[in-house]
Amino acid sequence: MSSMKHEPIRETSKFYQLGTPAFPAYLSVGEIGMIIEGGTGPTFQIIVNQIKDLDIDPEKIGYIFLTHTHADHIGGVPRFRRLWPHIKVIASQPAAEIFKKKEWIHDFILNDTGIAQLMKAKEEIDKLPPALKDYSFDVDKTVREGDKIELGNGLVWDVYETPGHSPCHLSLFEEAEGTLVVGDATGFYVPEKDAFWPNYFVSLGVYCDSMRKLAALPAKRAVLSHNCVIEGDVAAFLKKAMKATELYHKELIERLRKGEDPKSIAMDKARYVNSLTDIQPFRIMYDLSKVMINRSKESEGYDSFGL
Repeated sequence: MSSMKHEPIRETSKFYQLGTPAFPAYLSVGEIGMIIEGGTGPTFQIIVNQIKDLDIDPEKIGYIFLTHTHADHIGGVPRFRRLWPHIKVIASQPAAEIFKKKEWIHDFILNDTGIAQLMKAKEEIDKLPPALKDYSFDVDKTVREGDKIELGNGLVWDVYETPGHSPCHLSLFEEAEGTLVVGDATGFYVPEKDAFWPNYFVSLGVYCDSMRKLAALPAKRAVLSHNCVIEGDVAAFLKKAMKATELYHKELIERLRKGEDPKSIAMDKARYVNSLTDIQPFRIMYDLSKVMINRSKESEGYDSFGL
């Protein structure tokens, strides 16, 4: 249960922001509703309460769409399955394959618990969510680029494959209202500081290609999986995200060429991320910073950062 009221935010007549600013989920409502992002264990009840506040019948919500399988985007899924068993989970085929590898459940539980502990320390929740006997992340429907998810009342979401941050990452575009669900395809952005942490955890080149793909769409708003919805000049936002990626990559390469210890660089970068946000334990930020160094080393000569 939340110790403070987290109000749902109406973005358009058919689209709402749920969850918390750090860990948002979204709700698209046509004849059928679709939750976008699977939330986290500690934000699950917050999302349920917000849907009740909106006076939306849960039986009307047909789908949960997952942008990707990172722990902070799926933690509510097994809890939604228990509460509303009629809801179908939509994700990419790579995501479905990842979920079949049961050995990752231990790491997921550690990550989800870490998020819950941080949220409790900040008094965003009163208590830790109860552990489950079974964590089911089975995907009911896989989609790929070119597929459409039709919710009725003229609401149609086009699916785009946008890997680079993760191998299974998907984005969505709804043309009628111009809503682009970016997910984490542009990295982690903190609007209050106008600062980016690029997140090319899989591949720098593929990550940049995904941003170019999104930049070609006539979006009026960019829906991020953390912190905010960008209203207005989406192209300018994507340009900033690409520039931040270029600067981050080139700094890493320059420091490596000068002979700096990669572990020291990773520690410095983890401290930078920690100065932007405290939504994940420091250890995770450090480990991910090491991954980024490896990806930049693999792409040392990469220099294609135009949209």
